[in-house]
Amino acid sequence: MSRGLTIIFFSIVAVQMVGLVAFVAVKQYAVATGTEVILQGAPVDPRSLMQGDYAILDYEIAGIPKDVKTEFAVGDDVIVVLTNKGEAWEAIRYLDDDRVPKGNGEVFVRGQLQSNGRIDFGIGTYFVPEGTGWRIERAHDLKIRVSVSDDGDATVTGVIVDGEDFSP
Repeated sequence: MSRGLTIIFFSIVAVQMVGLVAFVAVKQYAVATGTEVILQGAPVDPRSLMQGDYAILDYEIAGIPKDVKTEFAVGDDVIVVLTNKGEAWEAIRYLDDDRVPKGNGEVFVRGQLQSNGRIDFGIGTYFVPEGTGWRIERAHDLKIRVSVSDDGDATVTGVIVDGEDFSP
């Protein structure tokens, strides 16, 4: 391989590595500096041959109540403003992306309206060691610990199954 091709090859590899590290760093920053909220969940426990055991997590706040007047279309960004109601945080308002609460200390999570009428926050899967997913699937009370950044991006940091931290 000529010197020029070697430089190009290693430059491409370096750019890919920087991109991967940047992606992880952004998520880790959100976890470290974000506001921790606990959301009420409802599990489904599938298994993927390629990915192993994981739980599909659904959230009570993902459904827009019927009495809330909305003009959201499928694919629209939706801002869900949260308030702490004891054991779990609950939605108090559903806003479009143009009305993001800024600088007033409110905690909000950003999602996208799906064709089934529910909001996808990008935190719908939680990977677990093989053979342990049944504990989440059979939970009577499932809560999900989520770190929410100032921009409303959410990252799952833990799961609480029937009042106890899930630790397989």
